[in-house]
Amino acid sequence: MSKQDEALITAVTTAIKQSKKYGDTSEVTIRQLAEEAARQHKKPKAAIKAVRARLHSIMAPYLGDPDYEAMAWQFSHAFANNDQEQINQLCLQSLNAHLSTRERLPIMADFYQQIFAITGQPRTILDIACALNPLALRWMYPTRYSVNGNRLKFYAYDIHEPRVRFINHYFQLEGLAPLARVQDVAMQFPQERADIALFLKEMPRFTRNYGDLGRPLLQALNVRWLVISYPSISTHGGRNLTNRYRDFMHKLIDGLNWSLTERLFEGELVFIIDKL
Repeated sequence: MSKQDEALITAVTTAIKQSKKYGDTSEVTIRQLAEEAARQHKKPKAAIKAVRARLHSIMAPYLGDPDYEAMAWQFSHAFANNDQEQINQLCLQSLNAHLSTRERLPIMADFYQQIFAITGQPRTILDIACALNPLALRWMYPTRYSVNGNRLKFYAYDIHEPRVRFINHYFQLEGLAPLARVQDVAMQFPQERADIALFLKEMPRFTRNYGDLGRPLLQALNVRWLVISYPSISTHGGRNLTNRYRDFMHKLIDGLNWSLTERLFEGELVFIIDKL
């Protein structure tokens, strides 16, 4: 790499990292996108614009976020007072702030009950591109966070730094290890071993941004069970997407000796895959 290219990449990375909208994104991700942009654009303004466009697609800020600092303070206060009802309400408020988890709220308890009836209650979870889904913990485990005497390990991966800090704060308040990580799973596949990996409603955007990387990611995950879901109805227009994503999923794992079980919920199509 020439000094000129390195200077351009550094300038673009710094500009994006200092921006209000995308400054909280993982610097590793920003730099990777800056390197890609520098191969196509030799002027900083054009390269910055290209990186911002990619981040808009990857980060999807239009899906929503709560005020993480304010919400973290409210959680601390509720836990200090052992106000279980308030804690539940704060979890629901957090989940309601993001479109993906907001759409799942009406079915959330049944959603995980049906999935875990097939997989068994996991002792270790990987939540890939998690967004705010870890705040559904109390609906995944309505009575306790231990399975056969083993404390739950919940790994969550996202590239939005404030979101990861917030999730770890919540995990610690719940008595769990702070295992949420700022990690771009497209650049570094998770290496942790777990019972189950959740990849909920993210595969369409992942494919749009990273092409054919979805299959290698699923193969690389060191888990027995994969839970992959897709929206069954389009966000705009209410178009039924069930057949489209069912065909996509079967093509995605074609030729792999994996057992697949389908569950269709209101608004969400779920595939539960046994990799063994």
